[in-house]
Amino acid sequence: MSLRVVLLGQFVPELQAQLTALTSSMDWTLVASASDQSSARRVLTAPVPDLAIVSTTFTDGSGVDFVRNLPAAQRPVSVIVIGTRDEEAVQAFEVQATDFVLWPSAAARLGDALTRARQQVLQLSLLRTADELQRLIAEAQGTGGVDLGSLFGGRLAGLEGAHGGSNGHAANAHGNGHGNGNGHGGQHESVGDATRRRRTLGGPATGTLIASAPWRGAKPVAAPGRSPSGAEESVLDLSREDGGRASDQPRPLRVLVREGRRTRFVPLAEVDWFEADGNYIRVHSSGERYRTRGTITAIESALDPRQFVRIHRRVVVNMDRVREMSPLPGGDGLLVLGDGSTLRLSRTYRARVR
Repeated sequence: MSLRVVLLGQFVPELQAQLTALTSSMDWTLVASASDQSSARRVLTAPVPDLAIVSTTFTDGSGVDFVRNLPAAQRPVSVIVIGTRDEEAVQAFEVQATDFVLWPSAAARLGDALTRARQQVLQLSLLRTADELQRLIAEAQGTGGVDLGSLFGGRLAGLEGAHGGSNGHAANAHGNGHGNGNGHGGQHESVGDATRRRRTLGGPATGTLIASAPWRGAKPVAAPGRSPSGAEESVLDLSREDGGRASDQPRPLRVLVREGRRTRFVPLAEVDWFEADGNYIRVHSSGERYRTRGTITAIESALDPRQFVRIHRRVVVNMDRVREMSPLPGGDGLLVLGDGSTLRLSRTYRARVR
């Protein structure tokens, strides 16, 4: 299965030659390169490549800043940053890079980074296929007495085209509870089982797969501030230290986001992670980003600490959205979310992740 890669930024001729040779030998297809930011944005338009190899230096700015400002829809599944200074490694992992390579380095080190990126891309493809299979199974159970052959046939054919025929592996990985030998997916669970899975760190360097959350049927849509049954519902208000939740109230199901004169109610189940930004909080939800006044303290005070876990001094992640965890050098870790986003797990907070 050939994967698509782009080279972004300025690379010395020797490095560019090594990357070209390695990508070719490892079944990557080099589809484009760009040395300035505007050209780089153009090569990241649909279809978005699987991997971007990014130099810390562009002709018109910083490669790390370029990655930081990329919209989620334009960000490849995997990003490798290549720099010439040790301190650039921290900046790379702050923008959730898959790997950082200090140049000059041996070809074997570049090869390791490309192998890691390939595993990340393929594992995400398998997980997305497994999620689709779960959804189809739930749909079949919900309809009752449906012809599974006709239900699965057309949709799985579409999946084969999207994932290059990797569905067989995904089904095996999902059904057997392990992903291609690279990680530990956990035991198979029946549809509708909402029991939280235990997450573990410290597996092989290729990463730890986490079984995707079981498909849940659509829930009744309630007006903001009320549960589907009509009872009063607690809402997370990030501008208040206690999150706006009284001690006798249930945990909130929505977060209040104020943008100018507009107020949004974002379902917490759809939030990927919260990120502190000075006196504001960035709410990352299903590819969208919202910025509202608030504190990390409010999040930790009001939300379930088993589901919303602090992984960095500025980041709280929804563990239900995490699909994979991998160790990094120095004791840190890398979390991969269901949409392919990556977050750095600081060693200071590593014990909180289960």
